[in-house]
Amino acid sequence: MVEKQTKIDAEKFAYQFMNSMQRAEVPTDEMETAAKEALAAYLTAYYLAQRFNNLENNFFEENHQRPVSAYQRILSELNQY
Repeated sequence: MVEKQTKIDAEKFAYQFMNSMQRAEVPTDEMETAAKEALAAYLTAYYLAQRFNNLENNFFEENHQRPVSAYQRILSELNQY
């Protein structure tokens, strides 16, 4: 069942998410604010992907005794953000 496991490269995911955000030309006096927003987007996406990977690992542990509906719990936990 491990071969069906989804694994997200958190760094690539976060970088692509940050780059996908629509940003107009940033004036010099607003550069710090724009950088904070970009950093917040990157870190949020990175840690969300990390959380997903951890939950996915827990779901696919060879010795787990959880019911199949545990996957719904994973999605529910991810939707809390």
